[in-house]
Amino acid sequence: MISCNDLAVPLEENVFECVIKWVKHDLDQRKDFLPELMEHVRLSLLASRPDVLNIVVEEPLLKNSPKCKDYVFEALRFNLLKSVQYFTIPKTIRCKPRHFGDSQKVILMFNRSDTSPKCYTEWYDPATKLRNIAPGLNDCRKTAGSCVISDQFVFIMGGVNESSSKSVNMLDVSSQSPSWVPMVDMLVSRNRLGVGVLGDFIYAVGGGNFKNAVNSVEVFDVSIQKWTLVSSMSIKRYDLGVGVLNNRLYAVGGAGDGNIVRSVEYYDPALDTWTTVAEMSGNRKGVSVGVMDGVMYAIGGFCDGKHLKRVEVYRPSDGVWSSVADMNLCRNRPGVSVLDGLLYVFGGETESSFVDTLETYNPNTNTWTLERLSRNEVQIYGGVVVNRPPHFIN
Repeated sequence: MISCNDLAVPLEENVFECVIKWVKHDLDQRKDFLPELMEHVRLSLLASRPDVLNIVVEEPLLKNSPKCKDYVFEALRFNLLKSVQYFTIPKTIRCKPRHFGDSQKVILMFNRSDTSPKCYTEWYDPATKLRNIAPGLNDCRKTAGSCVISDQFVFIMGGVNESSSKSVNMLDVSSQSPSWVPMVDMLVSRNRLGVGVLGDFIYAVGGGNFKNAVNSVEVFDVSIQKWTLVSSMSIKRYDLGVGVLNNRLYAVGGAGDGNIVRSVEYYDPALDTWTTVAEMSGNRKGVSVGVMDGVMYAIGGFCDGKHLKRVEVYRPSDGVWSSVADMNLCRNRPGVSVLDGLLYVFGGETESSFVDTLETYNPNTNTWTLERLSRNEVQIYGGVVVNRPPHFIN
């Protein structure tokens, strides 16, 4: 094992030297993995050491790799333009300082295997690609709704064993021995519902199936541990997406009364009213929603017998939906999380199989990057961003 313990030099210089030593140690077997490794080296942050950047530019291992050359160019451009007034810092891991301690985030992913009736969870660190086993669930919650409060308290509700349920469970990720504990039941049994969070209030929206969809909405006040019904949506919806934007709760697409819809409406908690806004470009149920930088993304879904890879965005300032780049794969009911300026979409269903891949959307380049998690017969069906748990193994 090659050790890099010279703390007298800046961290990024130290890391870069480790990378080169590691690759040269066994060049033939390891050089193919250099681009994947260099993706996580903050070359852009070596501004105080132009001599080191010069070594990077001249390093043959990097020169001979097109992807690594892109990372070097990114670092050079970053240091050339960073003083320009209107230069926007790229939202990539290579342009952000490293953070240590409780401020780091990971994704808690909800998984299901064909070989087990239960569902299980994993901690996933996008920065290091590490996955750790997380506390398991007693039942399959594939069609449940999930959310997180204060990046610490994870709630999962309804959808027990693909049937409607009032059941709610909670996980405190900060606990030294975390486990799922039962919480106060919802007032209405729900399945394939949408869930959104406004402050310390959790909203359970719609749900049901093609025979019995509902338009009711209820809110859980975390401070007093109580559910209360609020105004219902204008139509019944299940398999809908829910997003929170500008202190409003948006219900996106879904199906009800036998029809898949493209309509969108938002709830104003101050007025206890629902208001219809612009429709999406097409009907879709199983659509997932992510909100990033004041923009709401409608992702994937299902309509007319087809699983969708389509993605469109809604900006309240424009009041219309517009298309962005399609995902690499079609996904029905995928999980969606936002972390460090990137949109993570994972799992879901396709026409023929479960999807155990993850895609990352960069809004600056309007591009998707596909990552395979190398697991068989596993479906990822949800996930939330949380504080790194104290027991996460690096």
